[in-house]
Amino acid sequence: MTAATVHMALLGPRGLENVALTCRANLLELLERVERTSGRRQRFAAPAFHEIVVALETDSARVLATLQAQRILGGFDLAAHYPELAGCLLVCATETKTTDDLDRYAAALAGALR
Repeated sequence: MTAATVHMALLGPRGLENVALTCRANLLELLERVERTSGRRQRFAAPAFHEIVVALETDSARVLATLQAQRILGGFDLAAHYPELAGCLLVCATETKTTDDLDRYAAALAGALR
């Protein structure tokens, strides 16, 4: 809590706004790349900040294991907590992600879905 408070104080209002805008832009970039490379879409058509649910239509655990073998943290499998969302991943894109990171994730996800 203290570290987060210090971080936000150092960022200041404009810095915090820039972080939020970058998170949102990265999420939209990630979604576009995932849709283009794998054909998978966002599960819910609702506004999102830096997390979305991607419908894989396959075994999420297998996909996550394939991504993990490539040292990619692929997302959170929602099936254990929300059985109706089996085959869906919660994925996140923060301000720390680069275009290369987003490209690598989307390409690896597309490969894992084959």
